Amino acid sequence: MIRVGIAGADTAMAGELIRILINHPDVELKSAFAPGKIGRKVASVHHGLAGECDLEFSPDINPQKLDVIFIDAHSDVADRFRMNTDRWPELRIIDMSHCPSLDFEALEMAYGLPEINRKQLVRGCKRVVVPRSVAAAAIIGLYPLAKHLLLKGDITVGYACPPDIDTEEKIGMVRQEILHVLRKTQNSFDGDIIMRRLEEEVSERGLKINIEVPCLLDIAEVFKIFDSCYDDHNFTYEVAGAMSGDEVEGTQKTLVTLQKHSHDRLTITVIADCRMRGGAGDAVHIMNLLFGLHERTGLYLKAHKF
Repeated sequence: MIRVGIAGADTAMAGELIRILINHPDVELKSAFAPGKIGRKVASVHHGLAGECDLEFSPDINPQKLDVIFIDAHSDVADRFRMNTDRWPELRIIDMSHCPSLDFEALEMAYGLPEINRKQLVRGCKRVVVPRSVAAAAIIGLYPLAKHLLLKGDITVGYACPPDIDTEEKIGMVRQEILHVLRKTQNSFDGDIIMRRLEEEVSERGLKINIEVPCLLDIAEVFKIFDSCYDDHNFTYEVAGAMSGDEVEGTQKTLVTLQKHSHDRLTITVIADCRMRGGAGDAVHIMNLLFGLHERTGLYLKAHKF
């Protein structure tokens, strides 16, 4: 069994993580730390856990008794694990806090988007940062083109997401994250990323990305390019027509719609659950890869709506 601890276990994202972990067949949730919550039942803070989880918030986290720690906080306890990794060389750290000051490359943390970094995650990686949800969806939509050196000029990324994700500071960090990955993938790409809010509402779990890029390839060739990147992945699928957010809410799935309305423009639409992608679902997906489990273990989740 994988022994798990959570630093920052009182956040909404940590609650989502706990709901997945308590039903994961290969996980034993050993400790949950949150300042000011010591001794309280975890189920008293997170809805839906009554009768499912008897764990209490712990006064600290002992890394010597754990195999992996999820971080979703900026506390002293969380920083102790970020900055002192040499003390526990076998401990895996998955940082899902989206901390603005976190320089994950300086800390030698892998970028935890399995669609583009799966090989690194399965080959002895110990420290991983979870991408931001809007960035993850946009990169999934653009990465196949960047990999084939097809991006050129400025790219406008339209997005619709809940208000707590859609702040000026967070969207600014999303832009930098997308730019960093695309330029690392396609060295010749020197354009900018322009973030534009879509004039449509989504649910509190909803996430929609809409991108138009120059593209002279016919749609069949475009599908071949995306298939070459994602055909052996377990959660990202290309579809021919527009899909509702109801198809993905509560799941780890990401659906990518590819359409050409003119011969020289490609429209890419991506939908996902923003509490799973770039959040709890990606964190568990990463853990599965780090420990050699099948990617879908514990993530066989159905959509909330029917």
